[in-house]
Formats: sequence, structure tokens, C-alpha cells
Amino acid sequence: MISPEDGPVRIDVLQRLAEQVMSDSTFRDEARDDLPATLVKYGYDLTPPELALVLRFRRSLADAGVDLNLVDGQGDERLTDILERLQRRARSEGWT
Repeated sequence: MISPEDGPVRIDVLQRLAEQVMSDSTFRDEARDDLPATLVKYGYDLTPPELALVLRFRRSLADAGVDLNLVDGQGDERLTDILERLQRRARSEGWT
């Protein structure tokens, strides 16, 4: 269970992560195989609430059948849509 003591979710960090996921196929491949190690390798030091949000968002994308490899290079509109979903999720969870 995530508690308020874990700290707020840093939307700017999650946006940077989402941008990297959308634009960097090597990052995506590595994250698919080992997300925790990939986050460390690329300098993402996520708090427990941030990691929980990333995992939930990742599950939501998978459940919706979204393959990030298919949206690579499809522009800012798709990235904006994904970032807006991430922000809504963070607000709905009360992490901002």
C-alpha cells in the first residue's frame, strides 16, 4: 500500500520517462525485459508511488492493446494523449 509519506508524484519525471518510452526503441526493449534495471540504468530514481503509477499505466496500456512499438514516430499528438492519461491517473489516485 502506498502512503502519503512516500511523497508526491513528480509529473515532470514521469513525463520525461513517457517521452523516452515513446521515442527510444532501445529503452522500450530493455524496459520490457527488465523495467527496474532499465530505470536505474537510465537514471530514473522513482519513488514508490511513481513506480506504482508507471506499473499501473503500463498494465492499462497492455489491457487496452496499445503497443508502444506501433506508435513510435507517430508524433506529438499521440505522446500528448498518453501524457494526459498519465496525468489524469496521477490526479485520480491523489498523488499530485
